[in-house]
Amino acid sequence: MSSVYPWIYVDYTNNIWKFFRNDNEELRYKIMYGEGKWTKESLIDKEVLGFSVYVEEDETIHIVYSNIKRELKYCTLKDKQWVGKMLYQMESNEFEIQNLKVEIIGYEMHIFYLLVSNDGSDHGVLMHCIWNGKEIRVNALQDIILTPNLKEHYSVNVDEKKNIDVFFITDEGDEKSLNYCNFQNHRWSSVKRLYGIQGEDIGFQVLRNQKYIHILNKSREDSIYLLDHVCIDTSGNIQEFKVHESSKELMEPILFIESNNLYSCWLEEDEIFYSVFDSEKWGSKLYFDRGNKVAMIRYNCFICCDGESSLKEVGVYGTNELDLCLLVPSQFVVNMKDSFKYEVNQANAATLHEEESLQSLKLELSRVKSEKKNLEEKIVSLNMQLQKKQKFMEEYEDRIARILEQKRKADENYNVFLELQQNIQKELEDANQQLENERKIKISIENKLKECKEENIIIRQQVKMISEEKNKLCEELEFEKNQSIMERLLRKRPSGI
Repeated sequence: MSSVYPWIYVDYTNNIWKFFRNDNEELRYKIMYGEGKWTKESLIDKEVLGFSVYVEEDETIHIVYSNIKRELKYCTLKDKQWVGKMLYQMESNEFEIQNLKVEIIGYEMHIFYLLVSNDGSDHGVLMHCIWNGKEIRVNALQDIILTPNLKEHYSVNVDEKKNIDVFFITDEGDEKSLNYCNFQNHRWSSVKRLYGIQGEDIGFQVLRNQKYIHILNKSREDSIYLLDHVCIDTSGNIQEFKVHESSKELMEPILFIESNNLYSCWLEEDEIFYSVFDSEKWGSKLYFDRGNKVAMIRYNCFICCDGESSLKEVGVYGTNELDLCLLVPSQFVVNMKDSFKYEVNQANAATLHEEESLQSLKLELSRVKSEKKNLEEKIVSLNMQLQKKQKFMEEYEDRIARILEQKRKADENYNVFLELQQNIQKELEDANQQLENERKIKISIENKLKECKEENIIIRQQVKMISEEKNKLCEELEFEKNQSIMERLLRKRPSGI
């Protein structure tokens, strides 16, 4: 996933610059300055996980790459020396920075990449960075579930108004979904799900013009390889068209526009085929005879196309030999009058018809086998579902029988239960009445007790007063008694004393 395709830059003097990451995780480049003549490979940096290249019209080469230290780095060529700096370093070691893409709009560089989990899980985070040469802003766009063996998990497109469209695939279990979001006025829109994709060996490419978004989907269902075209207009209406299907593997599909016509091309057993879209359907596949059958690979390429003076980033096919040969799709399409011919090494029409018929029969046989296999699997699945439903019905009938038996027993005991309930209710009412009477008696006793306590207090107060009066009377009586005794004594005393 780190660097899916090598990068090629064809400069204005037709020198071919090739940037690549070797098996030792080294980022290197070399230049082909003549037929089969290359400069010595030069090292840019080591321990590189992924990289992306962007070339401006003034031939300034920008490279953004990531390394095993979780660093996002930048370099450019000045005075034949690579000058670089670190843009950003992740603090967490749970993720790696991979699958980079770069776009330059005005004075800002937009860097996209995936944070891929180190624990072997399928979790990834799609990231967006903006670097203005001084500071960098980092934003997380979306968590995604990565699809195994998918070369490009997302695509970045810049429209004529310099807005950015991002399309990405996430695995939803039963299918993969293609989603979309837009960057406009420095703000991201909410993510929108466009459609689902079934099958295996999935891939996609996006091409946008002023009116439509064109998406070329690659997939495999059983042994059939499919190319489908999805067209989305400015109102969001979606149309789907079949481009091609084959029992042979379809590899590296590319969408492109030439002379206002939409084309698709692909590799099939190291041969290049293409087809043209007439706004209603795709034509028969056409063969590009390049004179040999050397293995081809896809490159990301900056090249001056179609006689224009500006550089374009395009997908191209090329050999991986010493004498690198690049094939730009827009340069090998044929005239519209040949659109319904299928030429292979100048074979005659009869042989061509027989081959097409044989291929069609093989394709039909493969499709029938695939449908038979699917039907057999569906029959097995339906039988299993039927067995489960029959078992469920039996269990349900047993449950109904048990419920009816319980209801019958409940009906028999209902009258006894009702009589018992009435007796209990009467006893409860009697107990409540008795409790109410006892409550009234208790209140009456409490009131009498309160009155007795009050009377007791009054009596105590009266006893105290009587006791005090008694003591006073006793003291007076004692005093009177003593007074009387003294008087008697005084009367008995002799007069001579």
